[in-house]
Amino acid sequence: MECLPFYEKEKRLDHSFPFIAWDSEKPGFWFPFHWHPQVEIVCILKGSVEAIVNGKSEEGGQGDIIVVDSGLIHGYSNPSPAACARIFQFGLEIFSETLADIYEPEASPLFRRTSIVSSHDAVHGRLETLLDGIFEEYQRRQAGRRLAIISKLYELALIFLRDLPTEDAVGGRIKRNNNYERLERIFTFLENNFDDPNLSLEIVAEKTCLNKFYFSRYLKEQTGRSFFEHLSRIRLHHAERRLAETDLPVTDIAYMCGFNSLATFNRIFKTYTGTTPSAYRTGKYCVPRSVNSAISDKKGVRHF
Repeated sequence: MECLPFYEKEKRLDHSFPFIAWDSEKPGFWFPFHWHPQVEIVCILKGSVEAIVNGKSEEGGQGDIIVVDSGLIHGYSNPSPAACARIFQFGLEIFSETLADIYEPEASPLFRRTSIVSSHDAVHGRLETLLDGIFEEYQRRQAGRRLAIISKLYELALIFLRDLPTEDAVGGRIKRNNNYERLERIFTFLENNFDDPNLSLEIVAEKTCLNKFYFSRYLKEQTGRSFFEHLSRIRLHHAERRLAETDLPVTDIAYMCGFNSLATFNRIFKTYTGTTPSAYRTGKYCVPRSVNSAISDKKGVRHF
């Protein structure tokens, strides 16, 4: 089966040890909507960011822990200036034979009981200590590293199992998003055509067999973003990767990613990341006046 374009595949996990952890390399932590089979835990090290998990949006601040269960569509946006995060991803198979034990038959999925653990929550300190220990073990690469990480992941799972309420206890089971097929069509088309500067709401609606008015409303309901904002974020995501991984001129990258002028690219890039594309590439960041301020293109479309 062909992987969907919004299926995250940049980080490849070792099948014998499905675990990875890293710090966001550049301030302005954000990702467009995507999904992957691993559980993801994000610790906000600095600033704040909006997390959208399975259609639900929550604001995470410094110290908060964001939890994304396997297979959920999620994204991060509207970071504060210089926002940074630490990301953990692991496959559920890491729990081996005890996987059945940590998922009680009548209980809600373990890592779907909450999407955010606030720094004010009772279990936060214990989770933070465990995650710090896991990251240290992962970085140090000493003998017994895998054993140490797995043992701490078991402790983390036990906290979720015993000390976080089930979904029934907090007002009903969270229903799995049954709109994946429609979202897949939309995201697939956008990922495959984001580099077309003439791409419009009408074109995408037609190509995904949806009425343009319904399409516009549906995308806003599912992602919290307008079509033009979502498309701009996809283009910026690809531009960031090219800036980091290639020596291509900034002008070439702008046009390769669907921006119709270098000026538009520079303006949107700086408004969102707080720095210029050239400074982003070299790591010389500047502090933006207002990262979350709205800007408009010539047609008056507000991207941010």
